[in-house]
Amino acid sequence: MYSERVMLLETLSFISFMTNSGLSFLAGSAFTVAMFLMRNEKQKRLAQARQPIAEEAKQQVLVEPQKESTLVSDVPAAPLSSGLLPKVELLISAGPRKSTRETELGEDVAGSVLTPNRVIFWVLDGTSDTVVIPGEQGRDLLSSRLFCLAISAALHQLAHKFTDAHKLAEAALDEAAAQLKSLVAEHQESFQKFGKSEPEQTSHWDVSTTMLVGILSDTGEVDLFRIGDSKAICFGLDKQVVATVVDQKPASIGLGRIHARLVRGELFTLQLFTPDREDQLHRGRASGVRRIIAFSDGVGPSTEQYLRRMLAQRTYSQFHDELGRTPNKTFDDKTLVLASFEPVS
Repeated sequence: MYSERVMLLETLSFISFMTNSGLSFLAGSAFTVAMFLMRNEKQKRLAQARQPIAEEAKQQVLVEPQKESTLVSDVPAAPLSSGLLPKVELLISAGPRKSTRETELGEDVAGSVLTPNRVIFWVLDGTSDTVVIPGEQGRDLLSSRLFCLAISAALHQLAHKFTDAHKLAEAALDEAAAQLKSLVAEHQESFQKFGKSEPEQTSHWDVSTTMLVGILSDTGEVDLFRIGDSKAICFGLDKQVVATVVDQKPASIGLGRIHARLVRGELFTLQLFTPDREDQLHRGRASGVRRIIAFSDGVGPSTEQYLRRMLAQRTYSQFHDELGRTPNKTFDDKTLVLASFEPVS
């Protein structure tokens, strides 16, 4: 900056000299050069003044995508203040089929939603031998498998809104029923066609599933809700079992299932009903829980006992490694969910 000012003064002196000498043409040219230098200096000063603003704008551009990404996902990118991170493993295996229909595969459905301080998970075990109502182009319109998938989708949609497992289950069932009712209304022609192929004395067709929903917090609080015979076993900080009602098989399974019923009529309709008997609805709450294994009835008694002993004696990584080696000889679909909060390594 100093050298440019010196140059400017020298140029002006030169102009004065040239003017006094009568060399007006060269003086005019020198004046033009001087004006150019002054304009150049002014532009540099403006650029320096704008630089902090430009840097601030650049930082905002870099920061904004990060703010947006935290709204998309609840999973923390850094360790929580508690030093614990949520983890979930979902293991599903199909057993031998009870019919020749390939669409019967996958009546067991499991899912989970993770937030920084909660793990929400569920196990649904659809009934294999209920009706399957076909639609056009090989698409099934209603079955126990599709009923499970509709409930699971609703649980995914609503899980972050609830801290009570029972209320979450009720809201998800209402949402799933609304979706299926819309499907029945949309495909009346296909349902009428199915009805004509069935005996006229058949007034309705049922699909059904069991249901287990759990919510585990990073503070060790767990809330469980069950309809049917799936189980959840909770383990404390000492790796010992924390007893709940839901870690035992129901004394009476009976109507311990959720049913969706397609009713024949001038217009086919869908009804949803769940057990209203207290012995069919099970709530389980506990404190001091760090890990949970939840599973459908396809996981047999011998495997259950093995899992209880193994999880009580192993670290998380050891348990995870040996879980794949666990024998399971029941002839049924098998689903197991491992949900936990683990220390950050």
